[in-house]
Amino acid sequence: MILRGTLWVLCTMFCASMWASDPLMIGILAQHNMLRASVIASKGNFEILGDGQLIAHLNCAQSVDVSVASSELRIIVKGKSLGPFKEIVFTPQGKTIFQIQPAGGKTIAYEYEGALVVRDSKALVLINKIDSEHYVAGVIEAESGVNQSAEYYKVQAIISRTYAFANLRRHELEGFNLCDGTHCQVFHGRPRNEAKVIVAAHATQDLVIIDESVQLITAAFHSNCGGHTVSAEHVWSKPLSYCIGRPDSFCISMPHSTWERTIETTKWKNYLESHDVSDQLMATKDQAFFLSRKDIWLQDSLRRSSMKLIREDLKLRSAFFTVHEEGDKTRFTGQGFGHGVGLCQEGAMRMAQLGYSYKEIIHFYYTDVFVVQRQLLWFFQQD
Repeated sequence: MILRGTLWVLCTMFCASMWASDPLMIGILAQHNMLRASVIASKGNFEILGDGQLIAHLNCAQSVDVSVASSELRIIVKGKSLGPFKEIVFTPQGKTIFQIQPAGGKTIAYEYEGALVVRDSKALVLINKIDSEHYVAGVIEAESGVNQSAEYYKVQAIISRTYAFANLRRHELEGFNLCDGTHCQVFHGRPRNEAKVIVAAHATQDLVIIDESVQLITAAFHSNCGGHTVSAEHVWSKPLSYCIGRPDSFCISMPHSTWERTIETTKWKNYLESHDVSDQLMATKDQAFFLSRKDIWLQDSLRRSSMKLIREDLKLRSAFFTVHEEGDKTRFTGQGFGHGVGLCQEGAMRMAQLGYSYKEIIHFYYTDVFVVQRQLLWFFQQD
């Protein structure tokens, strides 16, 4: 294929090059809904700019307070209140680390590198302006945990980077690229426990995944697929050529491969009735519904209900389960954890343990894709 050959040549040309990483704007700690907080310089010094003008300095081990009230942003430096401002920027002077402490709240252990942008709204809008590779390292640890293999961390680095650059406009109206929660990718600041994640980010620097149309893929991933991944259209109604369901034997013995949950039978029957599904489904005790294959509908002879919807409504770990009536209790026995589309993290972890390379793992879970330097995209996307 011409595309494969050309990509190989260009990747060979660029792999030896060093590229400056682009900064990303990451919205942080919005779930704390802070009206006032302390900014603490854990390492290094900052210049503080209010609406573009230098107003103060923040030196190592010092802190200042920022607050918002009636859409007015103020900062207290050495007991003096300055403002109001629309934006306050903590600009690092060299290598720096900062922390955020909510007023009157519990200490937040997260540490952040780079700059901090504070904007006014109903609550403080906190934005970490950070080098993209440092962001990727933080996501690797937050999404993968500790004690994983170096090869798996490379996989997570590439899919996390791909997701980030494919979704740069996700929070555009709010003034940043991505948030730090599950709506985007979990990010808890700089890695604290794993030097390996930093090595993985740099070892795969700027590598992303593209499809045959030379577009960044939707790098979907989940914890455990339960033995079979799911095609994208079964979850999101829109097919993705590279997210096609396939058997996955690597994850079936991993920690999140199975689960159980028990609820009141009356609650289950009421749920079925509220969705116009007959409770005749429960007529036979220990009736298993969908263990042999991944059905996407729970149905009787007349009506059906989405397994995805059931999972969301009842807060189940996956949409791949069987149901058993046990008197006044109904037991759900399930497989997998998450939506099941794309890369299965625990399956990928097992593949890495068995000696598969990060490229082999990526190609196992994503169909007909290419791993390339993201700086090459402009070349193929020219008219």
